[in-house]
Amino acid sequence: MKLFNRSLVAAAMLLSGSAALAQTAATIPASMQGTYNVTFGSAQPGAPLTNGTTATMVIAPGGAICIAEYLFSNPVQADNSTAEAVYTSAALGLKLRLSNIQSGSFNELNVMSSSDAFLGQLSGSKVSNETSCAMLGGTPPDMSTIADIFKYAEQAYASLFPNAQVDNTFEIIDGFIARSYASTGTYIGIRNGTVYVLGGEFGNQPVTIGTVANTRAQLISTVTGEPVTPVEEPKVDIPSGDYKLTISGVVGATVFGVTTSSNFGLTIDSIEAPDSTTVEELEKDVKDAFKEVENVDVATFTDFQISEISVGDNRVFFRAQFKATTTSSGVTVNQSYNITYEYLKK
Repeated sequence: MKLFNRSLVAAAMLLSGSAALAQTAATIPASMQGTYNVTFGSAQPGAPLTNGTTATMVIAPGGAICIAEYLFSNPVQADNSTAEAVYTSAALGLKLRLSNIQSGSFNELNVMSSSDAFLGQLSGSKVSNETSCAMLGGTPPDMSTIADIFKYAEQAYASLFPNAQVDNTFEIIDGFIARSYASTGTYIGIRNGTVYVLGGEFGNQPVTIGTVANTRAQLISTVTGEPVTPVEEPKVDIPSGDYKLTISGVVGATVFGVTTSSNFGLTIDSIEAPDSTTVEELEKDVKDAFKEVENVDVATFTDFQISEISVGDNRVFFRAQFKATTTSSGVTVNQSYNITYEYLKK
């Protein structure tokens, strides 16, 4: 169920206000972190909720707030009150004003219009110190970094991810921190430290882009034109066991001097994870996974680059870039691969 009325979304997305003045980031005291049972009251005309609507609200470390399927992040200090932190949602056409960050004790969450008209408030009490958001399946990660992924993707690839304003509100969809782009039918989603895209030209299955750290670095490089510095991911022992492998990415092909590209996807339901995270071992695993793919000759694979290696208790991830050559009916095709490997323990 959508908690907030989204009738304001279309109008809010069409607004193109002037550049916002620099604002001071708000610090939410640790004493306010936890889970709250809240009720909406004092509803005014145009309020997104009716009086008596109840919800579970979570204030997480870093100041993120989860309410129903929404995640509000990166609050700023209120201009006219040191006791309030303000969360702005351009997509919903709302501002949320949390108090009391001065005393460190929850008082209320005032719901305002984008023009600061009072629409009502959520009030209630803390029921536990738990900071896990039910629909997310855990505590929100560092939302300043997450917000950067969306902001820079919208700047670098505006035709795919059009957004009129920077927005620090996100939806929670199937455990992903996500944003949908209705005009293109595309989505950006982040889960377990990995960035995915879906819909439109990406197809109906999530396409893995890379780790949050490296995707952010690549996007900033695209926007600024500055060289990217790959972020070294920590390397740990890979747990043994049965894994599901998903390979996805882009394959370029050059024939008679004409280059085209297409999305590539392959799933292997049962496979062992790599024995180690050495480049040589991962190159071997890349070739092994492609042995059964039609019209692919692994003997021609060259110029390997393995990056973005990330290993957890139940997941192994890395990116592979390499070149290959195929010949069919006397026609030679030069291929370039930029793909990701994600092993999920079963």
